[in-house]
Parts: sequence; C-alpha cells; structure tokens
Amino acid sequence: MYDVIIIGAGAAGMTAAIYTSRKALKTALITIEIGGQAVQATNIENYPGYKGKGFDLMNKFREQVVEFGTELIPGRVNKLIKKGEGFEVTLTNANKYETKSVILAYGKVPRKLDIHGEEEYIGKGLHVCAVCDAPLYADKVVAVVGGGNSALGSAIYLSKIAKKVYLIHKRDEFRGDEIIVNRVKEKDNIEILLSHIPKKIKGENEVEKFVLENFKDNSERELELDGIFLEIGFTIDVDFVKELIEVNNIKEIVVDKNCNTSQKGIFAAGDVTNMQYKQIVVSAGEGAKAALSAHAYLQGKEIIGTDWDY
Repeated sequence: MYDVIIIGAGAAGMTAAIYTSRKALKTALITIEIGGQAVQATNIENYPGYKGKGFDLMNKFREQVVEFGTELIPGRVNKLIKKGEGFEVTLTNANKYETKSVILAYGKVPRKLDIHGEEEYIGKGLHVCAVCDAPLYADKVVAVVGGGNSALGSAIYLSKIAKKVYLIHKRDEFRGDEIIVNRVKEKDNIEILLSHIPKKIKGENEVEKFVLENFKDNSERELELDGIFLEIGFTIDVDFVKELIEVNNIKEIVVDKNCNTSQKGIFAAGDVTNMQYKQIVVSAGEGAKAALSAHAYLQGKEIIGTDWDY
C-alpha cells in the first residue's frame, strides 16, 4: 500500500514526487518515459535558473526524485478504480498497485501501435524518447517508427550512435520537411522501409525481433534488432479515469486552485489538466501544489489558509 501513486514523470509528476517523498510519504511514480515532452526541447531559456536542453533539465529532476526515495515503476496505466478508502491502479501488463491517494500528471501520452508485445516490452527495448534512451544502443541495431519530423530527427540522431537504423513508415512518403528527409537519405546506416506496418514485437526478456507487413503486397519481414523507438505523436488519454473524475469537453482533467479533482483523494497537475498555461515551470509549480494537497488530505486536514496553517 502506497501513500501516493503519481502517474506521469514530466515536470509536474517528478516535482510532485520530490515533494511527497520529502514529506516521508511512500511514493511510487508510474511512467512509460522520464521527462515527458520537455525532453524534446533543444533550448530552454524561460525556466528560472536554468538555460539548456530539456533532456538535461529533466535528468536533474530525475536525480532528485531518486535521491529522495521515490520508487520508479515502468509501465502504462489502463485502469484506476476506487477500492475501499483508497484506490487500485492496474497497468497494461496486469500488475496492480494499491494506494491511499493518486496524483495524475501524465500530460499528453505517446500514441500506441496497439500490436502484440507492445506493452510487454516498454522499457525493455521499446522506447518513446530517442534523446533519452539512444545512448543505450551504441553500435546496436534499432528501428524508428513514424513519418514526421520527430521520427526523421530521431533517426538521424540515432544514426550517430547505433550501428544501423531502420526507419519505418506506413505511408509511401514521409510527412516531414523535405530538407530533413534528404538528410535521412544521406545517412548510409539508415534503411528506409516505407509502406510497412508494425505487426508484432518478439523476444525472450527484451526486444529481439520486429515483425512488419508490407501492405502493398501483404508480405512479412522480420527484423532482428535491439531496440525500437516510437515517434508517432501524442494524445490525451482520460479513458481510465473519466468515470471517477470530471473532465472537460477537450478531455482535460478539471481541477481547482489546489489541484483537487472532483474525486477526493485524486489530484492532478500539469498539461493533462485544464490549467491554462502549458509551460514547464508552471507544470512544476502545479506538481508541488498537488503534492502538498495530497499530503494535507492524507493528514486528514484541509488547506484553508497558507500550507503551514493546516
């Protein structure tokens, strides 16, 4: 039984984890990636006290999260229910965790392929952030799935680290800018596979093979590789919580000024909420507020003035 489970490890989720762990609450942080969309920022200039890459900033967040004892659990949540006085969180791999409170801070989440093996290999060779995890694949073979600028850029980045990169896209042409497409084509260690659809991920304990289907002739191809990177965009996912809490017409979680949702014991922070400003610094602040509100809730108290008054 955890005191608090935080879903999402962007600026909001990791800030919340730092605060709850420092309050000596037993905290778990569930996520499929560390850093969220912030890691994609190549040049941050509006975060007080920091100028540089988003990846480096999020890594500093992660170091503090680990330092204060938060348990990191890799995985994707697909069910959240009320159970007794607390809640039960179920992952897509069927693992279940019980908690007294929940903080939703997962922002926009990476789109899924919805194929066999996808959930099983998250964090075991299947990734959604090339900038974060590319160093794990030095001199190895990887695949990038997607056809936009993000996928093209990730393929180029990985080509500097990996031995070989397969770039897989379901259409017969890329959606990205022509100048980036041309840069991809100039790389000798990038093999482009257009008109191919991912069908299955295979392996013993980690990714070993990637099965594709050429939809033009329905032939299958099995790639032997070490890692797969998904670059197919982001979406807002509230399906697993919408029965418990209020969401608005654009699928944002509705919160009050203290990050309370409509369900007692569930709090939310960051881009997944109806917070107007979607900025790293704002998400971090909202994460701190959600954590303090969760702490007050677990103490059976209510913040009516300043946080030290409850």
